[in-house]
Order: sequence, then C-alpha cells, then structure tokens
Amino acid sequence: MKDSLESEKRKVRFEFLNLRNRIDPILAAAYSNVIFSKIVKLPVYEKAETVMFYLSYGSEVVTDAMIASAIEDGKTVVVPAIANPGDGKMEAVKIARIEEAYQSVYGIRQPEINAEDLVNKDDIDLIFVPGIAFDEKGFRTGYGKGYFDRWLKGVPLEKTIGIAYDFQVTDKLPAGKYDLPVGMIVTEKRIVETIKN
Repeated sequence: MKDSLESEKRKVRFEFLNLRNRIDPILAAAYSNVIFSKIVKLPVYEKAETVMFYLSYGSEVVTDAMIASAIEDGKTVVVPAIANPGDGKMEAVKIARIEEAYQSVYGIRQPEINAEDLVNKDDIDLIFVPGIAFDEKGFRTGYGKGYFDRWLKGVPLEKTIGIAYDFQVTDKLPAGKYDLPVGMIVTEKRIVETIKN
C-alpha cells in the first residue's frame, strides 16, 4: 500500500514539476505579483504580525518581493531552515533582510541558524507553504523529503496557505495518513478555501 502511494506521488511530482519548469520566467514573475496582490488583501494576512514565507527555489512562485514587502510593513518574517540535512527536522528562523539567506541546503536558500532567531511555530500567525502540486482539499505533493509535513503537525489548518500557479492545482492528489492539507490555496486566478471543500 505504502509503495503504491509513493509510486503515485512520484508520478505526480514528475508530471507537475515538468509543467512548472516549463513556465516562462517573465510570466512566473507576473503571476507571482498577482498572487501577492491577492495575499495582501486577505484579512488573515493583514492581521498577521509574524509570517512564515518559504524562500523560492527553482520554478516555484517567487517570494522575494513578498518577503521584502512584509518586512517593510513591519511584520516579523520567518523562513524555513535545516540544521542537519537528513535528520528530517526543520526550524523557523527570523530574518530582517532577504540577504541574510545566503546559505544553501538542497540548493534552497536559508539563513544561518542562531538560537536567538528561532521562532516557535505556535508564535507564527500565518504560514505560506510551497508545493509541486495541490488538490482542492488542500493536500499537497512536495519534493518528498517530508520536512514541511513533519513541521506542520499540530498547526491549525486556518494558519496555512499554499501558494501555487493555477495549473498546479488539481482535483485530487494521492495522500496518506501523514499528509497534512493547507487551509487555503492562492493562485494567480483564484483563492481556494480548502476548509470548506
């Protein structure tokens, strides 16, 4: 059962990553701006004091301008960081400038992990979650390492928002008992409130 689920997820990962990697960078930047223009109007974002963004990697929705804007607006911004690749543990680290994310783990930017910059997930008001694909119930397929799913355990659904291009959202994805959905998905075309689906 587990093997067939993993096999289905691999197929989804391959198919949607290929799709996403074909997006024109100029179009990706334009879509990313539209996505952020929707996010800033969300009451949950307006009210949030501490926000967690992922640092975009490869063909993901670009978050750099979102991060810079949130910092400028006086929000506390945290980003994911991994101290020991392979131990499956992710931390949330506060940054004051995007340039602080100069290290690279699995090719993904991250800041240095200092104890004074660590933020407990319970103290984060809103968490933006990356994904290769999402479905209308909020389940996601990531890169397969499970860092986000493990870290998100126990986080209320309404605090989580998936960011994706619209073609990354499908009707249904293969999901197992450890897979956690997000409460909302924002694309350049729509906002999907998964809690209601």
